Amino acid sequence: MQASRKYAAAVLGGSGSVGQHVLKTLLKDSQCSKVILLSRRELNDLQALDPARIQVEVCNPLDDMSKVDLSGTNVAFCTLGHGSSRKATKDDLLRVDATIPGQFAQACKAAGTTHYCLMTAVGSDENATWSVISRTAAGGGWYNHVKGVAEKLTLEAGIPYTYIAQPATLWGSPHSPKIVEMVPNAILPMKYSSANVADIAKGMVRKTIHAFQENKTGVEKISGGIPISEAK
Repeated sequence: MQASRKYAAAVLGGSGSVGQHVLKTLLKDSQCSKVILLSRRELNDLQALDPARIQVEVCNPLDDMSKVDLSGTNVAFCTLGHGSSRKATKDDLLRVDATIPGQFAQACKAAGTTHYCLMTAVGSDENATWSVISRTAAGGGWYNHVKGVAEKLTLEAGIPYTYIAQPATLWGSPHSPKIVEMVPNAILPMKYSSANVADIAKGMVRKTIHAFQENKTGVEKISGGIPISEAK
């Protein structure tokens, strides 16, 4: 059994509900030597968690990552999302939830990142179409299309190992409708199961870092909050 290796991580979306837990989970791992947070603004509150290991790369706007320094990054996590998607325009949702994540994957590939985790959503489908009823709301046609585009653009980056996590309802997120959180997992198919944002983050980090330590390659995709939370 090979010894665990030190690694540096990059996170896009680190100030979000899932992203913050990704950061905290990484910091609990003694093998994590550095975490680069890519953001439109300074993240002093998050950097204060561990000033010695957390580096904030400010990139405003996020559309241009040409000057971002991700050198030395081994693993990366993208949890960027619009937040309240139903308030977004079609173009802005596509930009924030697909185009920018795709550019981040390309930047990570250029920096030598070998293991990458992208969080999208259950139902992601590049071929889904716009609906005047659901518009840009989560779970609607355009939302699913955008998430599918994000997956396509990420895979086009050609990172040796890519893990795509597709959660359903995120318990603990300020953007998840409370009435949806009340639906019990017991009556749902596993792929539509919900889970707490902290557990989803822990599962994503655990699986991605395990893949890095084992030198795994290829593409893996898991749907549903419970399967993502329990993934190894």
